[in-house]
Amino acid sequence: MRSSVSYILSSSTTEPNMSHPDYEQYSHDHAALLILIRHIGSQLKPKTYNKFYDRISKLSTVKITDSSGQVRNIYVRYVKEYPVENNDWGDFQTHRRLLGLISIGKYDSQLELNEICRVHESLKVKYTSTLYDSRCILLKPNEVQSPGETSADESNKSSPDSDVIKDDDSSPYDSSSGDNLKSSSSTDDRSSVEKSAEDARKEKVEKLLEKLREEKTPDSKFTTPSNFKSRALFYAETEACDDLEQQLTEYVNSLFWVLESKRLEKSREKLERVSLLLAPFEKKDFVGLDMESRNNKKRCTGRVTKHLGDLCLQAGLLPESLTYYSNAAEILKSVNDWLWLGAAYEGLCAASALILYPNIQRTLPLHRNASLQEGSPKRTSISTTTNPDLTNPKKDVLNILTPEDIPKRYREAIIHYSKYQNAGIIETEASFKAARISVDQNYSLQAASFLQNVVFINITLSEQEKTQRFEMLSDLYTQIGFARKAAFCHRLAASRYVSAQNPTPNWSQCYNLMLQSFPGHKLSLDPTEMCTSPHQMGWPSLQIHLLTELVVAAKRMGHSALATRHQTFMLQTMWDHLTPTDQKELAIQLQSLSAQCEGAPVPLVLDNGVVIPPANLSNIPVCSGFTLKNLQPHLQPRKIQMAKQDIGPFLFTPINFGSLERKSNKPQSKMDFLWVENDLCEVTLKLVNPLPFELKVSNMRLLTAGVVFESIPETVILPSETPTSLTLNGTPKESGELELLGYSTHTLGVKSNCRLRFMKNFLPHYSIEVIPSLPVMEVKTSLPQSATFSTFQNFENVVTSASISLYNGESTECIITLTNTSQVAIEMLEVSIQSILEPNLQEQIFSWDAEEIQKQLPIVPNSSATINVRLYSAANFLASGFSGPELSSGVFGSSHAGSISLSMSAGPSSLPSRLNSPISHQSTMGGSFHSRRNDLNSSFRSSNSGQSSMTTQGCRSPGVLALPQHAASSVVEGQLQFRYSGGTGLLAGYCRSCSVFITLEMMPSLQVTNWDVLPAETSSQFYLVLDIANLTSQEMELHYTSSKHMLIEGHESCRIPVPVDRCPLSKLTKLYMENGIDERLDLDKICSDHIANLVDLRWQLSAIDTNGKATLKGITLTPNMLDIVRMSPLNWDVSINGDAVKPQEALSCEAGDCLEVSVKIGNSLEKALRHLSMSVQFYQDHQNGVCNYRLENRLATTGLSRVLVPTLEPQTSAEHNCNVLFFTPGQYKMDIQVAAPECVSATASISGHVWRFIPPVEINVSL
Repeated sequence: MRSSVSYILSSSTTEPNMSHPDYEQYSHDHAALLILIRHIGSQLKPKTYNKFYDRISKLSTVKITDSSGQVRNIYVRYVKEYPVENNDWGDFQTHRRLLGLISIGKYDSQLELNEICRVHESLKVKYTSTLYDSRCILLKPNEVQSPGETSADESNKSSPDSDVIKDDDSSPYDSSSGDNLKSSSSTDDRSSVEKSAEDARKEKVEKLLEKLREEKTPDSKFTTPSNFKSRALFYAETEACDDLEQQLTEYVNSLFWVLESKRLEKSREKLERVSLLLAPFEKKDFVGLDMESRNNKKRCTGRVTKHLGDLCLQAGLLPESLTYYSNAAEILKSVNDWLWLGAAYEGLCAASALILYPNIQRTLPLHRNASLQEGSPKRTSISTTTNPDLTNPKKDVLNILTPEDIPKRYREAIIHYSKYQNAGIIETEASFKAARISVDQNYSLQAASFLQNVVFINITLSEQEKTQRFEMLSDLYTQIGFARKAAFCHRLAASRYVSAQNPTPNWSQCYNLMLQSFPGHKLSLDPTEMCTSPHQMGWPSLQIHLLTELVVAAKRMGHSALATRHQTFMLQTMWDHLTPTDQKELAIQLQSLSAQCEGAPVPLVLDNGVVIPPANLSNIPVCSGFTLKNLQPHLQPRKIQMAKQDIGPFLFTPINFGSLERKSNKPQSKMDFLWVENDLCEVTLKLVNPLPFELKVSNMRLLTAGVVFESIPETVILPSETPTSLTLNGTPKESGELELLGYSTHTLGVKSNCRLRFMKNFLPHYSIEVIPSLPVMEVKTSLPQSATFSTFQNFENVVTSASISLYNGESTECIITLTNTSQVAIEMLEVSIQSILEPNLQEQIFSWDAEEIQKQLPIVPNSSATINVRLYSAANFLASGFSGPELSSGVFGSSHAGSISLSMSAGPSSLPSRLNSPISHQSTMGGSFHSRRNDLNSSFRSSNSGQSSMTTQGCRSPGVLALPQHAASSVVEGQLQFRYSGGTGLLAGYCRSCSVFITLEMMPSLQVTNWDVLPAETSSQFYLVLDIANLTSQEMELHYTSSKHMLIEGHESCRIPVPVDRCPLSKLTKLYMENGIDERLDLDKICSDHIANLVDLRWQLSAIDTNGKATLKGITLTPNMLDIVRMSPLNWDVSINGDAVKPQEALSCEAGDCLEVSVKIGNSLEKALRHLSMSVQFYQDHQNGVCNYRLENRLATTGLSRVLVPTLEPQTSAEHNCNVLFFTPGQYKMDIQVAAPECVSATASISGHVWRFIPPVEINVSL
């Protein structure tokens, strides 16, 4: 765009150049009347002046009806400063002329008023070459009650500006000035229409002047000086100034009519006599030239024509201005007057733009829309002016440029300007105007081309003007979406504010401009946007350089908080792009900056309203883990299981096909455990210090949302590059949903809120449910604690332990003290035991009084309750000697041991056990019929008793009674669980659970190695003969009846007979009912329980003051033993020679005596007995296990020895009589028995059974 002949056509000159560019000009400003609004005097505050300026600036367009009735739109432009040398370019472009002056001042005294008037007059003199009219707004003291408007002199005085209007009254108004250029002779002959238009204009001016003369000066103690020849508007500072707009409208009207008279005067000049209009730097170039030459005459004509176009444009005559500009361009182009040709093109563009785009003046910044392509229709702009809404512009206006031609003509004008070195300011301003037109047309690249041209224009500017140029460039680049170029210009402007050539560096402006360059460098003021972006935005090296300069600017501003904030921002966002050395240096610099002003996680608001978001150091230190911890197991809340309600037989169970593949809808951030109100909660962090020196992090707290949470601060010193775990604690003060958002730190002098949602590899937050308060209970026991927990896997909720050693059969009490250490009363307390024992056995070993526990509730805060737990060393005191060596003599052995897996050291047997039978399981109930001899022997003693005879007195036989081979200690473990709750937590349905781990070592005490059953002296009792082994090393005192006891040395054994009542028929009644099921097992169990309940074996170890009780629970009996143990269903009545036989009574007779034997049986059952066989048989017992039943040579019987009883009804009897004659002396025994044949009786329990009269009748026969 720059011409190569720039410096050829323009020689250096000493003439003053326009060195004060106006970068804010729009193309519409060519049509505006320029008015200066000046602040004068020292009393007026800048704030008040700015308010007046803003109010006056709103009046940017005034509608004026001319003498022909045409409404013209007159544009007005206001400036606060205007250099005089720029005013000299008014001939070149008339919109550069300062036509109006409005000064604003305040006074409190006459002296101040005089000074204000003097300054105003001096300003008029300064711009007297172009000034048409002026106004002075005077803010008087508040006590003066004379608002309004007045003239400075008497009514007969008028301002010189009015004289100008009066002098021009004779000037004719010619609306067709374009025709005067073609025929100047027609100007002298005015038509009647022209006369009437002129008369109307003169009448209107006379009325305006008359009105001004009639205004009187209000009474006031302050008066303007006599040499003040301008109109003054008096207002009080506190008034609303209601008529200010009206006064300004009248003022613009006066300027318009002066301008209109000038335009008419200029249009009536003869083209042959017009003088050459010159730009300020051209005066020297045309000295001595022949102005009568043809080219110079054309030059003069072209320039005047262009000048008339400017006047018409300002006067609101847009079509006429287009004609003038078009004609001027043709003339100037023919004489190669490039400078003025460029001005003509620029005027043509301005007039066309004003018609096509009437509302683009002073619009808000426009941003490039990527959806709009190059050359698409312009967007609707929002005007900040009061421009009228024009109707559809006339697209067929003569000489108007099309929207596409406007940038082309601007380009040609700029090229022509570039040929002149002294027209650099004009070229710069034209480039900005063209760029703004292109922005409105959405020609972004075209606008960028015009702006690029501005950069290469070589003109001498002050530092302030250079700064303004870059600021304007950045603003326009921003509007077209060229963010990078806008940022570059912002930085250049910022550097100009603090350059070495700038006498008054402004670090505040430098800071603000660098801040505005952030978007172009892909930087955001909010570090969270930078950290959460998935891709790197921008250029890290440039960003780091910009941030470094920003920190320096903030420091030079004296704003330490800003410097700290931006240094923190740089460390946070640029950390990955810094070298380790830079990281260390910047961290040290941050520590130094924060020493002056500590960094805080709060927004900083600048004076211009910009908000600097907080910057948090989430990567110093680096957090690699954020884990919410569940409460300790004994403090974890558990849902109280409610009893299921009976809803009837119908259950609704929807079928979910593929339910195994469905995923839970529960969010990942939701914790699957609970926290409790007022309980200390923990979050574990894993931190790494990335700096090469130790880092102190203080005041670390948790950041939460939702319920109130009291966080406890923590301080940690992190070594370099070493992972460190830290636990942050806190207490929720309410129940409900708690969200954990992150944590806060205080390191390097900066307080940071590190939120998880802005950190990588973390969920945005973690949520957890906080339930209402629950009580906390402390548990203590009276027993020593256990060393280890060996068998239980789930012992997390164990709070204490207890251990004790007991001998089998020994019991003790464990006192457990429960103390409420919280502020919530314990209203619910449940105690249970958990072990791997069978339920029945568990109840024997561990027991307590549940009612006594409930009586102690509630447990108020800081009070205690006690629970007495009874511990009993339950054991199987029956040895398994009859079942082979594979059956251990330990405790609790069971056929179910494989499925229950009891906790003990030695393989135990169960309670009860049917494996400890003294005979083989192959023997049957009917086995007694196989061998008469064996049946008789087994009825007296056990087959394994080891003794051929037994007495009713205990005996010790160490050599005969062998000790058990397996006598080892066993260990039982259990958890005594406490479920407790209270307060609001109980109402919410939650409780806590804790446990006491109890270890019980059970040591062997005594053991029954063998046992047998013998008949007693009476039929109502029998003797239970036991072989007792002392498995301890102490002397044991054994009490087996209420009056009998025995001392057993350590590791010795003895045999004792224990008298026991036979099992009554009342316990056996159901066994004799029809349809009995498994009556053999039931009979065995009933008799076993009968013996276990009646036999009381108590032992005592006097040396260690220990005592206990042994039980025979689970003892097994053979069928023969059962016959002795249980009462017979038959009532026996045996008599000899008429005398009843008493038990254990020995009868005597002589050989040859005939004895009459009478046997009477009665049915004690409620069922009839059928097909009974009653027999009487004699035999001799040799007392060596051999019985002789072959006595044909020793006795003879008369009568039947066996009779059949078909039916024996209930409560009836049957009798059998026979005689016996003994041939030889000796001892004889009579065996009386009644047998029920197999599968004959209706009662299965009696089928195949034999009842004997016990003991057998003993008869001593002598000679």
